Formats: sequence, C-alpha cells, structure tokens
Amino acid sequence: QTIEQGETASVFEHPKAEYTRTLIKQDFGQALNLIDNNEDKKTSVLKVNHLKVQFPIEKSLFGDTKRWFDAIKDVEMTLQKGQALGVVGESGSGKTTIALTLSQLLSTQARVSGQILVNDQDISALSKKALRQFRSQIQMVFQDPFASINPRMTVLQIVEEGLLVQGVDKVTRQQAVMDSLATVHLPAEFAQRYPHELSGGQRQRVALARALIMKPSLLILDEPTSALDSTTQVTVVSLLREIQEKQRISYVFISHDLKVVRALCQHVVVLKNGMCVESGRTEDIFNKPQHPYAKQLLQASIS
Repeated sequence: QTIEQGETASVFEHPKAEYTRTLIKQDFGQALNLIDNNEDKKTSVLKVNHLKVQFPIEKSLFGDTKRWFDAIKDVEMTLQKGQALGVVGESGSGKTTIALTLSQLLSTQARVSGQILVNDQDISALSKKALRQFRSQIQMVFQDPFASINPRMTVLQIVEEGLLVQGVDKVTRQQAVMDSLATVHLPAEFAQRYPHELSGGQRQRVALARALIMKPSLLILDEPTSALDSTTQVTVVSLLREIQEKQRISYVFISHDLKVVRALCQHVVVLKNGMCVESGRTEDIFNKPQHPYAKQLLQASIS
C-alpha cells in the first residue's frame, strides 16, 4: 500500500506516517556495555599477530609468481569473549579478505603469514582433518543471504547441514533446528519453506540460524545488513545484540556502515589499503579519532 507521497523535500522534512518516519530515521540503539560487567574480559577468543595476505598478480612463463599484491599488511587484533570487534574501512581496504582469512576460506593461491589464534589454537597449524573438526567454533554469515544459501533446500535442510556433516542423529538435528530458528525469531513452520518464499531479512535470519546451530565461539559477519532495507537492518542489529548478550558469542563485524558498527561493537579496527591505521574502544574512536583517515571516514558517515 502507498502510505504517503508528495514532494521529496516535504516528505523528508515533515513525514506524516509513522512508517515513513521509521524509514528516514534509523535508530540502531546502543552497543552493549560489557566493559565493566564482563567476567570473561581476560579470555581472548581471537588473537591475530602480524597477519599478512598476498595475492599473485603476475606469473612467469613457467607458472611461478613474479609479483604479489599485498592485500593485508601486518594487521593485529584481539577480541575478548562475548564482545564484538568492528572492522571498518572503504571499499578495497581489505575487510572481506580479513574475514575470509579468519574463517580459512581464502583460495589456495593466496599467501598468508602471521598467526591466527582462536581459543588459543593456532588455526594455520591445523591439518585439514583437524581444521574440519575445529571449524564449528568459527562460523561466518555472508553479505548476500540469497547467494549464500542453497535455493533448492528447505530452511530445515539449510540450517541442519553442519550437524549433518558431523553425523548428529535426525531427532537431535531437528530439535536443534527448531531451537536455532527460535533464537533468530523465526516461526517453527518456516522450517519447511524454501529461500524464495522468504524476505531478505528472513533469509539473513536463516543464514544466522545455520551459523548459530554449530554453537560457535566466534561469529564472523561480513556486511550482513548491507543487502537489507533500513527497517530490517535495525531489526537484525537488535537481534545480533540480543544473541550476543544471551549466548556470549564473540563477533568480528565487517561493515562500511559506521552507524551499525557503533550500535553493535565494543571495539573497532580502521583499515586503509590493507593496514590498520587506528584501533581501540568504539566510543573513543567515534568521539576522538586520531588518524586523519579515521576522521575523514567518520565525518563522511555523519554527513
């Protein structure tokens, strides 16, 4: 239904319908204050030391790489249990490369050095078999929910897939699916639906349920709200905050939307050209950014 129409300036300055006002003014709320009441603040879920990622850009006649592109240059980060770390920067700054590196999903052609510790385990030192078993502790939610889930599967099949690989019995799997759908506020009857029968926000909740069913300690979210409309973005951020509070999962939240980052993350890393130019507590960086690029980024988000 058309609930309001008129001249653009008039609608934006004096919206009459409540829904129009909601669309224009996004209220993402505030990040959880976990600094003082977090008994696990000394427990590091993620530690990244001197991370470097290179991609081949020129090969010789014999197939050897002659030149490499430095995508990530000596990045370090730490994330405590139950907290959220925002990774921000312009397009091409290396945000998604970091997400794929942390989740061990980079192509075999990439050259990675440095150390990634998840729950004190160096994941780069794991064998393929050990990594498969360890993977449940690190889950990822991608930007486009329609592209990241199989359109031929029902919601039940999508969400239970990880448990199926682990050999969990059918009854336990189905109960876990129902619990996971309830966690992301989807009705149980959605289990029999297909992705094309869902809205964008519902599909992203399914992708989130698929990750949460593995009971990870680290959840990597790569632009999870950018493909959603404004009101759905607010709802998803609120849901992520609720899950963080109840389940004490740690998030690495990749985003270019600084309002979303501020509403969800306790700490922020600012990337430019593959380098960390500033990091610290979210409110400190938002209120008093030190690096010129961080100031420019924040100014652009406000305007």
